Amino acid sequence: MEPVFGLTSISAVNYGAQDVQLMTFGQPRIGNNVFSSYFKTYLPNAIRVTNGHDIVPHLPPYYPLFPRKTYHHFPTEVWLHDVGVGSLVYEIETVCDETGEDPSCSRSVIGNSILDHLVYLGVNLQAETWRSCGIVTDTNMKKYQTDLYGNFILLRDPTASILKQSAAEVDDSSSL
Repeated sequence: MEPVFGLTSISAVNYGAQDVQLMTFGQPRIGNNVFSSYFKTYLPNAIRVTNGHDIVPHLPPYYPLFPRKTYHHFPTEVWLHDVGVGSLVYEIETVCDETGEDPSCSRSVIGNSILDHLVYLGVNLQAETWRSCGIVTDTNMKKYQTDLYGNFILLRDPTASILKQSAAEVDDSSSL
């Protein structure tokens, strides 16, 4: 395999985990088209969920005249949006094409709503306090350690201690 971005194998990307699944909510564009293709190669089970007129997935702006220079979403998008018939309004889920920039999905509307970014599928994702993150996660994450601020510490061995003594501390304690 030819190295890409200094990585030579899939295990270097995902630490040997197989069938990794990722679902993001209201994610901004994070790289160019080359990055998007590379991402899809190594994480084929990734889904981006976008909601109505959420402003964040429209950032940074997409410039179709400069496809190699503009930021680009990775596929696959699932767009949650309302469809109205008369006085009836239904929320539907549209599974978009594999381009990451389907013009018939969230790109078809103006991204101008902060409120659409705060609630996804009836779950309030905004933080309870300033500078903290409201994370919705699987119960399997409970096996991982957290630091003093509640952040997950993802190690290869979740039972391994994150604190290590330096060689000088070990020598000092043996002389006591």
